[in-house]
Amino acid sequence: MNNLKLFEEYVGSIYEGVTPVYNEDEVNKNINANPVMELKYSEVIPKLRDMLAQQDQGLIKKITIIADVPTQGKGAPDYVQEIIAKERERLARQYKSSIGKSMDAELDPEEFDFDVNRFGDKRTIFFDSEFIVDRIENVGGVDYVIGIPISLKDKGFEAKIAPMKVEEIYFQPGDAVMP
Repeated sequence: MNNLKLFEEYVGSIYEGVTPVYNEDEVNKNINANPVMELKYSEVIPKLRDMLAQQDQGLIKKITIIADVPTQGKGAPDYVQEIIAKERERLARQYKSSIGKSMDAELDPEEFDFDVNRFGDKRTIFFDSEFIVDRIENVGGVDYVIGIPISLKDKGFEAKIAPMKVEEIYFQPGDAVMP
């Protein structure tokens, strides 16, 4: 019986994975601002739909999210592959120049080798985790947030983000007050 009581206390203390929603203006004034609300991952898509409707009405200026986006495999967005290719080329050029070789711009991508022994910890590549919410899209019967990486917003890249991967939501209020 004591073990059951301990287990119930443990289960009650587990973090249930809520997604906080912040007013970006309040966070800019006070970094320790409390969230306006907290959502379960199943509530993320309906709330973002509501916020996008409010954005269309001018009640919200901008909606951004912090999300964990995969960087490998089938689920990785297109922009990830482009960033990896550019970094791979940059590191290969840097290495070749350090040994006295030059690389032509039109070389075969196979020339951009990516050897761990030569590049070591220089292989760390950082990807966006902050996205501007563009729309909600249903793909194969599942709703996804379509976000634009903030650092690549002018390049037209998009990322398909599952609601479970959304860690935080920020909004900037428009001219009217959000209900």
